Formats: sequence, C-alpha cells, structure tokens
Amino acid sequence: MKFPKSKRARRVGVEIQKIAADSLRDRMQMLFPGVIVSVPEVRVSDDLGTAEIYVSVHGTDDPHPVHREILKYQKQVRSKAASALHIRKLPEFRFVWDDTMERADRIEQLLNQLNDPSPPHPEDPSAAE
Repeated sequence: MKFPKSKRARRVGVEIQKIAADSLRDRMQMLFPGVIVSVPEVRVSDDLGTAEIYVSVHGTDDPHPVHREILKYQKQVRSKAASALHIRKLPEFRFVWDDTMERADRIEQLLNQLNDPSPPHPEDPSAAE
C-alpha cells in the first residue's frame, strides 16, 4: 500500500500506531519476557478501509510464536482502537511483519566480515611460523 494522500488517513494511521504499539508492547512483554515488539509504521488507505500495521519483533531468534500471538490478540487491539478513535468505520487491520532491522543487521555483519579478515585457521600450514 502506498502512503496515504489524505490528511485524515495519516492522522488515523498515527493514532492506530500509538494504540497498537502500546497494546502489543505490553501484551507481548507479559508473554515473552525480553522480547521487544514495536510498530514503526501504520499505513491507512485513503478511503479508511484498510490499515497495514508494520510490526517489528526484536530479542528472539524465532519470531514466529510472537507473530502467532499478535494475530490472536488482533481483536483486542482493534477493540481498543475503536473505543479510542470514535470514527464511524474502523479500518480492517492487516499486520505486516517488518524485518528491516534484521536485514540491516545481516548486511552489517556481512560488511564487517569483508572489512575484518578472519584470523588464520589453526590447521592452516601457512599460519605456523
């Protein structure tokens, strides 16, 4: 979904982002101690029909259990947003798993490997001096 053009869609997106971030952070910290859940962006369509909620999960090697729990908790997030926003029709929520930070970390690791030559392997005959 592209960025919304209407001011109203952007405002609704910002409010949904705040509500979703607070709700998901609190709920997931109770269930998965040490795991950080953030909502870096919410994109609402101009007709307010759908809201793509981008969710990042940090602090775990396997985010799939967290993703499943977020999907189970979706109705509660939607309910909190409905009571807080006071709009006629609440957008349909679609969660999008944002792995931007993981990809950035992986790229950084690869760049570090290129810049830092690894020490010679102990079984390497050229390493013996």
